[in-house]
Amino acid sequence: MADKAENAKSFGMLLAKAWENTPSFICSNEDYIYCLFPSDDSKTTWVEASLTFPDGSLDQKEIDPVKAIALLVEELKLLPTYGVNAIITTKAQLDETSGRLGTLS
Repeated sequence: MADKAENAKSFGMLLAKAWENTPSFICSNEDYIYCLFPSDDSKTTWVEASLTFPDGSLDQKEIDPVKAIALLVEELKLLPTYGVNAIITTKAQLDETSGRLGTLS
């Protein structure tokens, strides 16, 4: 099993991919960072990944587009709990979120 630092590094690469792919969804709150994005230009396979705090566990899976939409809807349902500021929409927010990964070393 990978340790926290390895998981943080792996998740950092996933965050970078999510930021570069369109469409994608990234959110961050005190409990976890979550991303959902197409694995390639065909958009036939999507990547869903989350990194939890403070334990640093990483969950990553490839899913089909229909499942991706269903998971996005579920994630959006949680926004009232964490607030709309949880959605990462700017590079500055992404950099701040990526900075949290260093707390898992």
